[in-house]
Amino acid sequence: MTAQLQSGSDNKTVLVTGGAGYIGSHTVVELIDNGYECVIVDNLSNSCYDSVARLEILTKHHIPFYKIDLCDREGLEKVFKDHKIDSVIHFAGLKAVGESTQIPLRYYHNNILGSLVLLELMQQYKVSKFVFSSSATVYGDATRFPNMIPIPEECPLGPTNPYGHTKYAIEKILNDLYESEKKSWKFAILRYFNPIGAHPSGLIGEDPLGIPNNLLPYMAQVAVGRREKLYVFGDDYDSRDGTPIRDYIHVVDLAKGHIAALKYLDAYDDNEGLCREWNLGSGKGSTVFEVYHAFCKASGIDLPYEVTGRRAGDVLNLTAKPDRAKRELKWETELQVEDSCKDLWKWATENPFGYQLRGVEARFSTEDMRYDARFVTIGAGTRFQATFANLGATIVDLKADGQSVVLGYENEEGYLNPDSAYIGATIGRYANRIAKGQFNLEGKDYQLTINNGINANHGSIGSFHVKRFLGPIIQNPSKDVFTAEYMLVDNDTDTEFPGDLLVFVQYTLNVAKKSLEIEYKGKLTAGEATPINLTNHTYFNLNKSHEDTIKGTEIKVASKKSVDVDKYIIPTGNIVDRDIATFDSSKPTVLGPKNPQYDYCFVVDENAKPKQINTSNNELKPVARAFHPESNITLEVLSTEPTYQIYTGDFLSAGYTARQGFAVEPGRYVDAINQKDWKSCVTLKNGETYGSKIVYRFS
Repeated sequence: MTAQLQSGSDNKTVLVTGGAGYIGSHTVVELIDNGYECVIVDNLSNSCYDSVARLEILTKHHIPFYKIDLCDREGLEKVFKDHKIDSVIHFAGLKAVGESTQIPLRYYHNNILGSLVLLELMQQYKVSKFVFSSSATVYGDATRFPNMIPIPEECPLGPTNPYGHTKYAIEKILNDLYESEKKSWKFAILRYFNPIGAHPSGLIGEDPLGIPNNLLPYMAQVAVGRREKLYVFGDDYDSRDGTPIRDYIHVVDLAKGHIAALKYLDAYDDNEGLCREWNLGSGKGSTVFEVYHAFCKASGIDLPYEVTGRRAGDVLNLTAKPDRAKRELKWETELQVEDSCKDLWKWATENPFGYQLRGVEARFSTEDMRYDARFVTIGAGTRFQATFANLGATIVDLKADGQSVVLGYENEEGYLNPDSAYIGATIGRYANRIAKGQFNLEGKDYQLTINNGINANHGSIGSFHVKRFLGPIIQNPSKDVFTAEYMLVDNDTDTEFPGDLLVFVQYTLNVAKKSLEIEYKGKLTAGEATPINLTNHTYFNLNKSHEDTIKGTEIKVASKKSVDVDKYIIPTGNIVDRDIATFDSSKPTVLGPKNPQYDYCFVVDENAKPKQINTSNNELKPVARAFHPESNITLEVLSTEPTYQIYTGDFLSAGYTARQGFAVEPGRYVDAINQKDWKSCVTLKNGETYGSKIVYRFS
């Protein structure tokens, strides 16, 4: 049995069932790294969408996701209609051995019926390649046979629990289907042993609901304080230290095994069918205590443990014989138990409660309930909380002591209104105006679409406010601190600006300080240079619960020095004073129902000639303070940037009226890309990192 592997995948689309789960998510990473496109189907019964959001950032790739139960034929068929599926990797299924003995009917119904529906649709839509996530549980107690340890694929099958029986039944179905249509199907059955570890990035890992059934996740929960101690079931086995021997395999190695199997099927003769089994394991057995000591070393913690009696059904040694996979799939493990423990500890310390965080809520913002169009709230239920959208990495709402203090919309449709005035959005690739939409970079002239008088404004037709960011990655590093990170892959094919740009927007919410920090980072992944100027366009109304306008808001700024502009709001080259109160003024400027009107770029230091493309390490300086006496709420805006635009919202529309909110937009100079003294601070070159920070602080 031979197959000549072909290079590349020609961007074939793989349907990954259970792709939000532990092994499925790691396999999606490897699929995309190998050039495949992925579609994930998962009913989220033992996983959550946050793993998919993290996958998108980890792979820098949008991944279509469907929350569908495989038993729902109509729902699953929509996936086949929406996408040209080339092959399927099937992980979805209930998988707890102990639980399967308590609710066997549910296991048989879910695992077997779901697989049948999937195979019927594959047959209907002429999808022939199928990689099945089976399990070493199909062997049962292999020690009952002589010379079957390590376990080869030829070992007689004999599962001893309903979970194992469902895997065995599906294997039989695949064999029967192959025998009935030998030239129509290519089935790879992967029997693996004990997956452990996590992705080395720490972004994805095993997140079992309830009490973990497996050794490593249980130890991790003991290490982070979620469990009291580890229980070792028996230390009287005939092994090196008295504990049972198992074959542990790093989940990344296991994921790569699925890629090897899929490539084997891709390369197999199209005129021949295939149904074959492979063991995926290391071939090396480790005792429970050996794994325990490896994890203690990785974590630096001597975990408390208690030795109890043997569990019914446990045997001395279950180790794989993976020779067939090495010979035919050209696959073998590369990582050791020590690597698995190190990666698991990174995952556990950065995500002690997995993906399930308190103080985080999400709701759908579209009628079709798209998961990448959710509004996500961090700090939910606390005195300070923020809500964000993937569209534009937008600030949808900020609540201080229960009062909303920003403008926003109830659903995504509001933000897609062309007159929405960029409410709450991340502004890029270039915030503010570029004169006549023209600039020269690296000796080449560029013309942007005019969208503001005779100028291009806020990125023109490629504006970030209508682009869907990937993510978010939500984390809760301490009791009062939450972070939400979004990513945008903005290629030059998606915009009129040159170069492929990778942008990160990280929000850090501190409940105790009632502050929200925004950090921007940008890097070119292709191209020599690009203009860049990022900011946020939130409109504040500190008395929103009592008043529809900003009337009565008292404001002071760091400096009344402002960039002088012509009638088209383009710099003349001069710095002028504006009539506005500064921090050292005895009285604030009070905003009225119509006046004063501001749409000016103020400078922090009029003598500075900013050159930095990355200001994020600079001191955060206050640039504006606002207070409303009726609500008694104070806002302070701080920034690392050289300028800040003050806009009193005199042309708000799309559900809002003039002066319902004001904006403070720290950033770089207006039209800096065309100004000799300012150009370098907005020109990002390949190999450099753009960076800046903004903080909104309330009291």
